[in-house]
Amino acid sequence: MPTRKKQMDPEPAPELDSPVAEASAESEPSIESEPQPGSGSSPGPDLPVLPEPDIGPEQQAAPEPLDAPGPDQPSEQPREDLLRLNDQERGFTRDASEDDKWNYLAGAFRKHLLLTGVVAGIEMPESRNPICVIDYEGIRILIPGDEMFAGDWPTVDNVTLKHQLRLHRILGATVDFSIAGLDLKNKAAVGSRRAALLELQQRYYESGRVKEGILVACRVIGIAHNRITVEALGVDSEILGNEASWEWFSDISDLYGTGDIVVARVLAVEQDPETKLYRVSLSIKAANDNPERKAIEKLKVGSNYFGTVTGVGDKLVFVRLQAGVNVKTVMHAMKEPPHKNDTVSLKVTRINPDTGTVYGIVTRVIKKNRLR
Repeated sequence: MPTRKKQMDPEPAPELDSPVAEASAESEPSIESEPQPGSGSSPGPDLPVLPEPDIGPEQQAAPEPLDAPGPDQPSEQPREDLLRLNDQERGFTRDASEDDKWNYLAGAFRKHLLLTGVVAGIEMPESRNPICVIDYEGIRILIPGDEMFAGDWPTVDNVTLKHQLRLHRILGATVDFSIAGLDLKNKAAVGSRRAALLELQQRYYESGRVKEGILVACRVIGIAHNRITVEALGVDSEILGNEASWEWFSDISDLYGTGDIVVARVLAVEQDPETKLYRVSLSIKAANDNPERKAIEKLKVGSNYFGTVTGVGDKLVFVRLQAGVNVKTVMHAMKEPPHKNDTVSLKVTRINPDTGTVYGIVTRVIKKNRLR
């Protein structure tokens, strides 16, 4: 009688580390594991430090906040050279109860998590140090003016009009911050955007993730004088009008508004040797191809084209050709110079293929705008 071999249970396969998970862990580090810049030091001379919250037994059962989502979230068509920007920790909604909201903030305070809110107001208390009011899902977070930016800030008695305007321009912007002080009994919270900026600079700039040539998602936090101020992963930077768009505009606020998200290309990154803070040069134009390039290639130098005047400066006239190209021309001697919205005949004199700029001369006004 043949012997039957005893059937053995297969040994469990050893667990293999997933390279995808490892890559994800490296690219999206947990905020808990990140050292908080300036930990153990005073948050600033004007920043009130509230005591560690005393959480009672009935509050200890509240759930701990989840780890904040990393900045690189996959999309349907991920870009390898684009650092995406997502809001940081949002552990509850406006519909949550007050107790749940404040218990969550207590956990975020202990774990040094970065949170994201909207600048809802600028208040001027008797101390003369402006206060930014952050709306965090219905919770009022106060951030002193000297904790809103990473750079130097004047003393309380010397807050200039320039610095006050800088604060007012950030009104309505979406910003990251951390909790610097919390009083659960009186439902009061103090935050610091400066601490959040320093942590983001350490995560993205000191690590070398932000470098020349890559694309970064930026938040628009201010608009003034035909330039926009953006926050690029922990660094506030200005983008001048000539780098803000391929379109021509008389007012940059027609294209961008505080709170918008834009994608820009990094032109340069440098670190101040004294303050150790980072600076970054950005261009929105460099992040996009010139949409008029094909139309420009069809123009012939010396030829005349029909167009509409879109703007008139002190010595310049800007014309939009019917061919779909913007042309810059110097004001020259005419019996009556053209005005905005006049239709004109324009002679192309020069084309710069590298910058995509077309120059010309208005030869005559075809039709005047009736609403001059």
